[in-house]
Amino acid sequence: MFKSSNFTASEQISLSKEIALIGVESTPFTSMLMAKGNIEKALSTVYTWKEKTFNTLGDISAVEGSDDITFFESARAELSNVLEIFKVGVSISGTAEAMNSTQFSSEVADRLLELKVNMEKKFLLGVKNDGSATPFKRQMAGLINQADATNAVPVTGTIAEANVKAAMRNLWEQNLNEGTVYAFVNADLKEQIDAIYADKYSYQHVTTDFGLIVDSINTNYGRVHLVLSKHIPADKAIFFNDSYVDLAYLRQPAFEPLAKSGDSTKGQIVAEATLKVGTPKAVAVMTVTPAV
Repeated sequence: MFKSSNFTASEQISLSKEIALIGVESTPFTSMLMAKGNIEKALSTVYTWKEKTFNTLGDISAVEGSDDITFFESARAELSNVLEIFKVGVSISGTAEAMNSTQFSSEVADRLLELKVNMEKKFLLGVKNDGSATPFKRQMAGLINQADATNAVPVTGTIAEANVKAAMRNLWEQNLNEGTVYAFVNADLKEQIDAIYADKYSYQHVTTDFGLIVDSINTNYGRVHLVLSKHIPADKAIFFNDSYVDLAYLRQPAFEPLAKSGDSTKGQIVAEATLKVGTPKAVAVMTVTPAV
């Protein structure tokens, strides 16, 4: 980790590597996309892209030597998301720094984790706001709010195996690129999914290791990998194809020292990012309503 003695008044220290490694269990969604390299570069405060779709072609067979060519062009909608600024300050007194020379860098690490957790929540749950009205904060649309409504899977009571299959089939029927499908769930719904398979497994490892954790489920429509996340609403499970989900940065996380005032050292960690979903068809949200 860098030390405060490395800073100058005009220096910016990139934290892109540090943020990728810190708090992986607390931020599984952000950490997974970073680890996979699903990161793009934004060039303005609004990130725009063309929806990633494929034509469903009919018979395109041709006669040998034929000069007749039928041209196809994907009808692609223009999609966009807003870049959101994340910022947190760091301050330490001269006395505290004299007592522990690494205290400032430790504070930076703590604030970086807090910033990453905040980003994780927005990537998942954010509600789009272009910042044109008070308080003029630009806010991104998160994964849930970019999901295709036709993929929705309503559940009453508790989750059943058929509900998981329904979510996977909805994605399968959208004619998407091959990719890895993940389902992010909170603790309550993960317990319900584990309970589905409580009597459908056997141990093939040491007899002192007991319990059941369902990490993935095979269906006719592909395998879904389950990820436990404390930031997912208790009533929802989010299924998505990772080939269509990327982080986009206008400013990757960086530390910026602030002018010294009085007997303290100050700085701030700043990032500007958004979430790109190549097509809403790649995201399905399951909502569980308790039985009456």
